[in-house]
Amino acid sequence: MAIEDAPYDLAVIGGGPAGVAAVLAALATTPDWRVLWCRGPEDSARGYLPAYGGNSLLHRLNVPVERMGLDAEAPVDFFDWLRREHPERDVVPGQFVPRRWFGEYLAARVQASDSATCFGAVRALRKHDDMWRIDLGDGGSEGQRASAPTARRVALCLGMPAGLPMPHAPRHWVADPWAWWRALPEGAPPVADHETVLVVGSGLTAVDMVLGLRERGFRGPIRVVSPGGRWSQAHAPAAPLAPDVREALEEALDEASTARDVLGVLRHFAARHPWRAVIDALRADTNARWAALAVDEQRRVLRHAFGVWNRHRHRMAPDVCAALDADAALSLEPGRIRVDAEGRILKRDRSGEIVLDVALALDCRGPGFRAALAGDSLLARLVRDGVLEAHPLGTGVRTPADPSLAVIGAARFGERFETSAVPELRQQAVEVVRRWVG
Repeated sequence: MAIEDAPYDLAVIGGGPAGVAAVLAALATTPDWRVLWCRGPEDSARGYLPAYGGNSLLHRLNVPVERMGLDAEAPVDFFDWLRREHPERDVVPGQFVPRRWFGEYLAARVQASDSATCFGAVRALRKHDDMWRIDLGDGGSEGQRASAPTARRVALCLGMPAGLPMPHAPRHWVADPWAWWRALPEGAPPVADHETVLVVGSGLTAVDMVLGLRERGFRGPIRVVSPGGRWSQAHAPAAPLAPDVREALEEALDEASTARDVLGVLRHFAARHPWRAVIDALRADTNARWAALAVDEQRRVLRHAFGVWNRHRHRMAPDVCAALDADAALSLEPGRIRVDAEGRILKRDRSGEIVLDVALALDCRGPGFRAALAGDSLLARLVRDGVLEAHPLGTGVRTPADPSLAVIGAARFGERFETSAVPELRQQAVEVVRRWVG
């Protein structure tokens, strides 16, 4: 649907799951609204984020299929869609399905919606009287070039910040693994089997890269290096905590006022009860407990415990974990990677620092929250322009003072701790639209 000159009731800026959730929530709650969806550069927006636009069935979601629906009124919508549209896939509850299928689901949901769509980077956002003016860079709309559409309300759904750049990176250093993966030619491994691949980081993107390299036929050594030297934990059944144990946990956390206190409580209960049940019991009020900490204490959590938390909170499918453990040519090592002024890749650990001789280095360190407000990103420009206020941690922004502007998803990290998973995205989208409707 082409862009019109008349003001829209809502403009959604961002092409990933958060943007989809906002569009769906708006059209479900207020079907008479005219909604404009600014999805970003067309080459990436068509895939609804790189992680969902790949072609490998080995790249799997790390959340069971029945919990990935973007409709807050029907959280099992993704599962229902797969059963209805693709019965041949024989999906069952508890299954960890390919990311590509989730991308197909997003595309289907959007195709069924009635929103105008434009592609291209949003360069600026300015308010004149009661209208937001959206300045678009290259791209435009489907069917025509957009100049500066206007809207009464704006939902910023900007997704994860880009990773931190590596100074002096050599030519064989890949800063964007997903873009590299999508550009790989079919049918041949990217390097010869006698050469070594380095994967920097051990999070979920690193896991996908390792599995993808093996799928493409690479049988040589893969060295995975991260500060903790550990993979994410595997999913496993865990009965909820007994009511009295959960009550004791909540009372202990109510008394905790420092990062040290909170971590001490969690270690105490995880040592005496199934740790997965302890982590899961926190999900409903994680953000409230995070907000109760002083900023300095929040900073200490990020510095000392964020990696450990992510490994236990964001788990892998059990068979994926088993495949990694069974790979004899795969090593997982603790250490930190840097590149010197000559472009040499060095690994530092407790024994010292050595130069690594690798043919390919994939930077999978994850989103760069520490630099979320630096550079020339839209989020950084909006902070510099005074449209948004930075959170003191520098990892995201505060809730906008202007009630006609909303931020959904990862850009709220700092103000919120849990803000980028699908359950949080769909809930935030519904809350924002309901606040606007009154």
